[in-house]
Amino acid sequence: QSGNCGEKLALREEEEGEADDSLAGASPSAAASKTPRGEKRKAGDQAQRGADGSVYPAHLKASEVEAGLKEGRLFQGTLRMNMNTCLHGTIACGEEEVEISGRLALNRAVDGDVVVVERIDGEGEVVDSQAEKRLRREVADGDFGAATGDKAVPSVTELLHQSAVELAKAFSRDSKPKGRVVGILKRNWREYCGTLKPLQAERSEGAAASFDKTERMFIPADPRLPNIMIRTAHSANLDAKRIVVVLDSWDRFSHYPKGHWTQILGDVGDRTVESKVILHEHGVITRDFSEAILRCLPPADWTPGPEDIEGREDFRKWLVCSVDPPGCKDIDDAVSCERLPNGNFRVGVHIADVTHFVHPGTAIDKEAAERCTTVYLVERRTDMLPGLLTTDICSLRGGVERLTFSVVWEMKPNAEIVSTRFCKAIIKSAAALSYAEAQARIDDPADRSKLTASLRELNRIAKIIRAERTRKGALELASQEVKFELDSETQDPTDVAEYTLRETNKMIEEFMLLANQAVATKILDHFPLFGVLRRHPPPKDEALKTMKKLLARHGISNFKFGSNKELSNSLNLAVKPKDPYFNQLVRMMATRCMNQAVYFCTGEVQPALYSHYGLAMERYTHFTSPIRRYADVLVHRLLAASIGITALPEQLQSKPVINEQCDKINVKHRMAQWAGRASADLHTFMYFNSKGKQSAEAVVTRVRRSGVQVVVPRYGIEGVVPMPEADWDVNEEEQTVTSREGGGRIEIFRRIVVLIEADNTDFRNRTRLTFERILSEAERAEAFEEAQAKLKEVQKEMFPDRLVPEAN
Repeated sequence: QSGNCGEKLALREEEEGEADDSLAGASPSAAASKTPRGEKRKAGDQAQRGADGSVYPAHLKASEVEAGLKEGRLFQGTLRMNMNTCLHGTIACGEEEVEISGRLALNRAVDGDVVVVERIDGEGEVVDSQAEKRLRREVADGDFGAATGDKAVPSVTELLHQSAVELAKAFSRDSKPKGRVVGILKRNWREYCGTLKPLQAERSEGAAASFDKTERMFIPADPRLPNIMIRTAHSANLDAKRIVVVLDSWDRFSHYPKGHWTQILGDVGDRTVESKVILHEHGVITRDFSEAILRCLPPADWTPGPEDIEGREDFRKWLVCSVDPPGCKDIDDAVSCERLPNGNFRVGVHIADVTHFVHPGTAIDKEAAERCTTVYLVERRTDMLPGLLTTDICSLRGGVERLTFSVVWEMKPNAEIVSTRFCKAIIKSAAALSYAEAQARIDDPADRSKLTASLRELNRIAKIIRAERTRKGALELASQEVKFELDSETQDPTDVAEYTLRETNKMIEEFMLLANQAVATKILDHFPLFGVLRRHPPPKDEALKTMKKLLARHGISNFKFGSNKELSNSLNLAVKPKDPYFNQLVRMMATRCMNQAVYFCTGEVQPALYSHYGLAMERYTHFTSPIRRYADVLVHRLLAASIGITALPEQLQSKPVINEQCDKINVKHRMAQWAGRASADLHTFMYFNSKGKQSAEAVVTRVRRSGVQVVVPRYGIEGVVPMPEADWDVNEEEQTVTSREGGGRIEIFRRIVVLIEADNTDFRNRTRLTFERILSEAERAEAFEEAQAKLKEVQKEMFPDRLVPEAN
């Protein structure tokens, strides 16, 4: 890695590290001595340091840590930094969280490190506070990657990182116990993307005598990390570039960790480069597929032969079609519907038979098991499987023969299921439609084609199934799904709008849910210990209690959430006739209270915990997207074994192996979600960077310490509007913000006007929201219909070529 594209420590003098007994296995160059010879210091620095010249206290020896943990004086846990800062974090100590704030208390620990912590009392806090102030005089906050003032505004992605528990705790005045790091058991260092601080800024901040252009400050893209000092002979070549840096050491005599650069990604601000940064920062595998993997593929001109068709049911004469987002190339599901002679309907869900080409234990299977999921950014897709499979041989394109794993029901006209069967089949799709195209067919009374008649029956049946799910308590939540339409020439975002959902979206969703549910039941019946299902735990009561309290202040007094059915009914009743947008906001708030759904091995979880809260289903899994999710590949293998087509693979005969794979899938799935949202943040920034400042109406959805959280309906975006303490009294408990000069009072659901602008401080591509004024009661708030009409006007300018993955 340190060849042509990087350098390790060629210019760095041999360092001497710490005198303490390092716990985390720092590099050998960082673990030996009492004073570093190679680090320049400003003239007054020495006065602020320890007697031996150290900046930070020594970590405890391993023996001291072991004794302290045994005696209960010390605690260990994983350090999680608060969003948007590298100066404040927490670790979980049993049921309690310990807060660690400030450089000295963190004592060189970074996000994700496994640390040892001791609690500090009031007296300790005072001493630490004084030392922290001295250290802050040595190092400006900006140098440490800390966000101050307006820079503390979190992005949408960072907002969504907060769990329901954190949401509830934010409304509590209970202070967390304080602690400080006294040892690091395991470092979580990885490769970091970012940018060098401009030379001009570094010169202005350092004395001319001490400035050295070979020693540069690296600003990580992730604000939860401190700045990193690197030495390089190629300083000029790295300016205004996105680069990758690896940490080498952080001894107690250095303000900053030290590292070296390994790779240049490209120019700062270039969309392709910024997308590379997002993928890298979220651990997305982007390497090319190896020769060994490509050798697993069928020939490029593959068509189904007799050996492929053998043992399959022939559905090529069935009227099958796919309905997907616009521009979808990896079509992994199709549907069919035909009236039977007895008056019932034969309904089919046909899923690409990926496991016909991806066999257990092969190079391609191992790679898919590592990647776990296809990752969608706004303008690009990083595939789990090679393109030959995803967009061609396994894609259920119109007019070509393809292999499927199908679920076929016989249903009565009232959607009652008479029978269910599973089979491998071959189909020839009649058409690959977009949601809009399918909707236009259904809505056109002059279209009496067989395909359109089939779609209308599917839509009718789907509505009945959906109504029954809702009756059982399925939740219809909401989020501001931001969609960027891309200019076909420049590939830059031309406008921002909410993603439009049509009846056909819901139609396909219902049949995918039905198929997933049917497969979950089948594989659980046959393999109760080795099944791969998906469960969704109920939300935490604290968050919903807080929500109930807020709604009560706005006339919604009967908000119940004892079960998913109660919560669903409460959400349906939370309406204001004069404000159609109110219910959507309430559903968005409820979404924030939800736990995440996870994949799991049925043999490792109690059956009482199998259910899916949001879907109101006792058993659920993912079967319908094997092109882009490895969980579905596992489920296909389980289903094939359950109906006697193949033997159960070895990888699915061990609970620990299945459990480990499920854990990996959950992490990769979560990171893919965050990457997609970070891409949306990037495109929001690019849009407003191009358009300039824009004023827009916003609705307050929460009061936070840092300001008010708002939704901007016009652009379908969320953010935090800072409310400076000097001007505003922020009351999190009461969820109100009051002007100190009598300028008004802001509470939840109040409409305000905000200024939206791009902010590239520290090269972090943020979109800043600034408070302009409260929308007075006398002013007419922008009507819901009016806002929707404006969105439609905007969408006329757009090109429908954003990559939008299906939800199920």
